[in-house]
Amino acid sequence: MVKATLDAEYSVIGCLLVDPSIAGELLYRTRPEDFTVPELRTVYNAAVKLFGAGRPVDAVTIRGLCGAEYNDLLMQCMDITPTSFGWRTYISAMQEQTRVTRLQALAAELAEVRTSDKARDLLGQAGEILSEKNRTQVVTMQQALVQFFSEQGEKRRFISWGFDKLDRRLYTDYGDFVIVAGRPSAGKTALALQMASHMGRQDKVGFYSLETSTAKLTNRLVASRCIIDFGHINRREMTPEEWERAVKWKKDVTEIQLELIPASGWGVQDILSTALARQHRVVFVDYLQLIRAAGRNRTEQVTNISLALHEMAQAHGILVVALSQLNRASTDRADATPTLADLRESGQIEQDADAVLALYIDPDEDAPMDDRKLRVLKNKEGRLGDFSLAFDGSTQNFAEYMDGQLAAARQIKKMEKKNDASA
Repeated sequence: MVKATLDAEYSVIGCLLVDPSIAGELLYRTRPEDFTVPELRTVYNAAVKLFGAGRPVDAVTIRGLCGAEYNDLLMQCMDITPTSFGWRTYISAMQEQTRVTRLQALAAELAEVRTSDKARDLLGQAGEILSEKNRTQVVTMQQALVQFFSEQGEKRRFISWGFDKLDRRLYTDYGDFVIVAGRPSAGKTALALQMASHMGRQDKVGFYSLETSTAKLTNRLVASRCIIDFGHINRREMTPEEWERAVKWKKDVTEIQLELIPASGWGVQDILSTALARQHRVVFVDYLQLIRAAGRNRTEQVTNISLALHEMAQAHGILVVALSQLNRASTDRADATPTLADLRESGQIEQDADAVLALYIDPDEDAPMDDRKLRVLKNKEGRLGDFSLAFDGSTQNFAEYMDGQLAAARQIKKMEKKNDASA
């Protein structure tokens, strides 16, 4: 394996030397870290410098930069590769074996670790190596249109949130970064758990909780999925009928591909390494402001968290849904409706997110007491707007109003208020 790696490295440099016309594309597809032999890396860096200066890239000019002591090495590379045929194959072989070499080095370090934090960091690095994507791509208009017509011939499936009105607005895909914001006690965690369990029907989902224990999260999930009184669960006073319902729905709940991960004190790298190891396609983080991060002040820390979560989503093709706090100003306005400016502690969150959802108590005085509004504040791929949700606190369940139901519920509320006033 080592010999194959070295042969590929020598062959890539050999192709560059015997056919300078491929220099631009070859250098575009590679980087210094692809070369494990220091002398070959020196030659490569010399070629980059020459190409950037607009000078010819060949054995003579490279020797002029590297020195006469590189004569034998340059001759060896050209002897191994008399023609440039197959240079792309050599690059692929070199990069693959370089990845393997880097993974082997990490494995050796992992065998010597003394703390789980260090092991998690090394596993995260391994995940980064395994998920490395190709360098920047250049797509011609002809290639772009071929891809366009090919894609239009296939029906696209977006990730469903479990609410039809939201799905019709939000075209969510893997690699997106979505914020679900709200004030304390608005129901963010309950809503996120319901969304996560719905997505777990199709994808493997990781729910990373930085403040709520897995036991409490499980209580909410069972209450929601099995329609059992949340208070009965907390007091451990389930009725015989509720026990029967829990047993009946046990298989349904366990089939959900949802994993609960206690993450108190974790940073984004900890979440990423675990998500890659567990192969999570969707990650929920409850909540963003509790993630550990470096920074001279709170604004800088939250900014770094937002940037890291956004990069995690894009670089690894994971849907990242982060819960976030809204500041108090969102409830001080006359209409009590939140805006993007209400995201706490950093404007970077607003900038990084592909979509921002705000959950808040319906301010309409005629709305039923437990009603919530879910407002789409930012949406790169669809429409903004809001819709009402009925929240059943006893079972930790959110439900959409069907056409006409909301108006009927508000009419009933008006009648109740009128009757109370007349009494």
